[in-house]
Amino acid sequence: MFPVNVQPRRAVSALALALTPVLLIAGCTKAKVVPPKPVINEYVTGVQADGQTAKTTVETGQLPGGSGAGPAITVPTDATVVNGGSLREPITASKEFLKVRLAIQPVASPAPAPATGTAGPTATPTKAVSLTPSAAPSGPPAQGFYEVTLASAASSVNLVVSLAQTLPGTAFVFHYALVGADGAQGEAARQIIDAIPVGTGQVQVNVSWDVDSDVDLHVVDPDKGEVYWDNPKVASGGELDLDSNADCDLDHKKNENITWSHAPAGTFTVRLDLFEECHTTATNYVVTVRVSGQPVRTFSGTFTGRGDLGGEGDGIPITTFQIAPTPSAS
Repeated sequence: MFPVNVQPRRAVSALALALTPVLLIAGCTKAKVVPPKPVINEYVTGVQADGQTAKTTVETGQLPGGSGAGPAITVPTDATVVNGGSLREPITASKEFLKVRLAIQPVASPAPAPATGTAGPTATPTKAVSLTPSAAPSGPPAQGFYEVTLASAASSVNLVVSLAQTLPGTAFVFHYALVGADGAQGEAARQIIDAIPVGTGQVQVNVSWDVDSDVDLHVVDPDKGEVYWDNPKVASGGELDLDSNADCDLDHKKNENITWSHAPAGTFTVRLDLFEECHTTATNYVVTVRVSGQPVRTFSGTFTGRGDLGGEGDGIPITTFQIAPTPSAS
């Protein structure tokens, strides 16, 4: 009788021991839930409050729908950007707010279009699509959003939004929303973004501005070669591949872009010039400097008064940056 009773118990015990690690492993696997990567991280590299102390975070959840209890936001209905550049956004509200939220809605595009720049590696080819503010697509933005928390409540702020060198297409939609001191988020506002493909490379310097004036970007290389409207290419490889509103012949792009595919070692100098005001009274600008292996830097300011019709050597100093020598093979 004993052999009949003992053998099954041993078999059950052995089976239980064999299954225990499997169950433990299965339990551990279920516990490891990886949250979805925020889509906005792919296309926006930074958001900051211009001239104000603020904390910026990226939230992984969906941008809340908001309600009329929160601050009502006013933001331009459309804007123009370039891949790798920045956008200075004026934001005002119906009442004071503490937080600004930004999400993105990529738009399905029908056909590829090549980048216009030739000064080096460009972003993945974007796709041509045309949108208008009245035809903004419905529906929520993609998962994830930037949240900028101000040090103190305000009724207006200028946001500097820096774009990645690869964008979702030649048009997409930003969703902006504000959060009041009571924690209530207002309804989001949509903004149509028109994206102009440009060159990138090891060095990319861009300026964008907010009105139809003629602003000129100048970058001087270590050999004193100056890239600007009257000298769009220099021997070291620098090239101006986007020149906007030249001589007040308005194209409304309001961006200029200078790149080096492979930059020489040494010191580079960035200057900015108001060539002609084109009947405007003030021009707000933001300059973006991207150098491979270095943090992205932005510089903002305002031009007033008449332009100077400036050429070589003109413009106000913005910044300098260094390119280190390539290590020699031993």
